Formats: sequence, structure tokens, C-alpha cells
Amino acid sequence: MAEIPAGFFELETDRILDVFPTPTLIRLQGEKPAALFVSILLHGNEYSGLKAVQAILQKYQSHLPRSLAIFIGNVEAAAQNMRVLPGQTDFNRCWPGTEMEPNAETALMQQVIDLVTAEELFAAIDIHNNTGTNPHYACMTNVTRDNQHLAAMFNHIGLVFKRPKGVSTMAFDGICPAVTLESGKPGDASGIQHATEMIDALLHMDHFPQRDIAPHDLQLVQSLATLNIPDDVSFDFNLSAQADLTFEPGFERKNFTEIKPTDVFAITRVPRPLRVTNQDGEDVYDEVLRIENGKVYLNKTLMPAMITLDKYIVRQDCLCYLLVDYVQ
Repeated sequence: MAEIPAGFFELETDRILDVFPTPTLIRLQGEKPAALFVSILLHGNEYSGLKAVQAILQKYQSHLPRSLAIFIGNVEAAAQNMRVLPGQTDFNRCWPGTEMEPNAETALMQQVIDLVTAEELFAAIDIHNNTGTNPHYACMTNVTRDNQHLAAMFNHIGLVFKRPKGVSTMAFDGICPAVTLESGKPGDASGIQHATEMIDALLHMDHFPQRDIAPHDLQLVQSLATLNIPDDVSFDFNLSAQADLTFEPGFERKNFTEIKPTDVFAITRVPRPLRVTNQDGEDVYDEVLRIENGKVYLNKTLMPAMITLDKYIVRQDCLCYLLVDYVQ
């Protein structure tokens, strides 16, 4: 598609199939030919990216400062306000580099990459939301100078990760600067504004700074471990609930705060209530966790991110990630 479709500026996700019945790539020509790639709605209920793109295209209807390639992802899930439909492939796990077996979605993402990389790209950003309360931050899978500058344009926190595989940002490593933007909860006004302003800045930039990022401009953290709850372990965010694993009701407020080895992380009535894996997918349970008298503790001071209280997403994705300061 080479133009903005009718009805785009008024579009809400519950009617998205009226305008985009299938995942769609829009390629718009601008003054600067090296295009900015923006992916949105890879998770259907994370719609702040749609609002940001609508705002930008509304602003530049008559004159686009830079060519823009926009990929509108999981429209079927978006229409139902769900991250991913039951039985459906996660649209942010099936890009080139995925560990999935080939399927229709992996073929689609390869096609998108082939199309947008046929000409020069300036940068790639993938706009997401968090279900739980988190600050705005950018994620990168390759710690280059340009990626650090790109992350710092969004906020002062940058998360470095190597898993999960098959994410959009990872697919652009070595092609152009690329980050994922985590812009708060869906519909959060400040997150939409933040993402909109970043797209606007990238449309006008001629080049990335030819200097290292100042330490005070970007705090880099990296994912040490991923915490999943096994399917046979019941859980609740209520300490008085009759469940195998319980957390305090305000558990999501621990996002991006340090948890010390003396702080109770959770309460359990089973011996191994969590699955803990490192960035290579290896079991590191005993290295990271311990249980004393039914209380779960961390073995070292760590910082969780992406905690959500949405039980469906906990089961479909993970409970959280545990972070440490990034070391080159």
C-alpha cells in the first residue's frame, strides 16, 4: 500500500478490520529517501503505536519529511483487544531469527523485511505497551552507539536483551539502528506523546551523533533471567488466596525497583513454583531463587521489569524479567 487509506485518522482498533482486513505494510515517500520503519500492533491490545502514527500522519499529510514504512501487525487480535488470539502465532516472536518452525507468519515477516530493506533504512522502531506499570524505556538487542542514541531519544532507560528470539527489533540488527519502545500502558497519553515526538524527531534527523552517549543520558540494564509460572502451578496476586504461589496485590509496583535478597518476593506452598531461565534458555533457578519457610527470595539484588497482573498474559508470555546493570 502506497497511500494512507480512507478512514485511517478516525480508526479505532475495534473497527480496524474495516480498514486493514489483513496485516498491512504502508510505504510513503518523503523528502529524505532513507525510510523510517515503524511497526505497530504486533500485539493486538497494545495500540499506542497506532495513535502515535495517526498523529504523525495527520501532521504531515501534505509534506512528509522522510519516507516512512509502517507495518500494521496483528489486526485480528487488535479487533478483539487481545495481545494474541488463542492458538495464534505471536507476531513479535516470528521475525527472521525466530526459533519457531516455519509457518505463514514467519513467511510474512520475512516478506516484510525483504520489502523494507530493498532500499536504505534510516532506523526501525517497534512500538509496544506494557500491561503492568512500568516507566517508558527502549529495548535493544545490539548495543551499538547508534542504538544507544536511538534509545536515549525515547527515555534515559535502555534494556538490553537476547531473548525472546524472533522479535522485530532483533531482525533489524546489522541493517539499521533499531529499538523497541515500551510506551507505558495502552492508551497512556504521555506514552503516545512520547512515541509521537520520537517519530517526529527521526523524520527530521539527518544522521545520528558521531560520539559516544553520555553516561547520564542513558542507563543500560540487561535481562539476567526470565520468570515463568509452570502450567501446573496455580497463582494469585492476593496473599490470602488459596494458590500454590501468591504475590502481594501491588506486585507490579516492583517494576524497575531493586529487590534485595532479604525482601520477600512471593509466598509458595510448592517446592519449585517458578521456572527461571537465562538469556541462553538455560535453567538458572538455584542461582537466582531460594525458598525459606514457604517464602521466595532472590539470591542477589535484582530489578524486575514487565511484571503484569494480567493472568492470561502471565501464562501466555511470562511473569517478569529480572534485570542487572549492563556490563559491556
